[in-house]
Amino acid sequence: MNTWVKRAIAAAGITATLATPMTGMASDGTITFTGAVTASTCTLKINGAGTGDGTVALPTVDTAALTNGAARTTAAGTFFSVGLSACNAVADIGVGPAAPTTVQIYFEAGPNVDEVTGGLINTVAGSNVEVNIYNASAATIVGTQVKPGTNTNQPVAQTIGAEGTQWFYAGYSTAAAGGHAATAGAVSTSITYSLIYN
Repeated sequence: MNTWVKRAIAAAGITATLATPMTGMASDGTITFTGAVTASTCTLKINGAGTGDGTVALPTVDTAALTNGAARTTAAGTFFSVGLSACNAVADIGVGPAAPTTVQIYFEAGPNVDEVTGGLINTVAGSNVEVNIYNASAATIVGTQVKPGTNTNQPVAQTIGAEGTQWFYAGYSTAAAGGHAATAGAVSTSITYSLIYN
């Protein structure tokens, strides 16, 4: 057998090997995702007006209020509300045997969310400031910090038919523990949220 034939046979063997499925690869498990999309709807208002979109203006604070101490510092903020009304609970085919009975506001993870602190990253560079979202009791008492994209302190579910206004507080915070103090500059950030029906 000449050298060219031997090389052709060897090349054919390599090609056949590469074309063979990798049946020897091990698999440790399978994750299946299930869920549903509903036609249920609610009317949303930010601070009693508009639609589900809105702007919350925070007060202007001086840099001394946000120091570079060992712990993250917070300063000033604004109470705001999200009102849910006229929820239309629909018994969707293929979703479940009955219409949902509760609805919950859920703050989403996203590019503006600091995964470590849970704060909202300032999209205007240079100030070393984040905005935290807290649950609130009416427009008077600040509660626990909401960690967007997690189940930590997300707003409580409301009963459909008895839904109402939920209060929150948005306040400044230094961006990280032991980091640099805040510097002067504009602050702008945003958060997306969804309604979850159960």
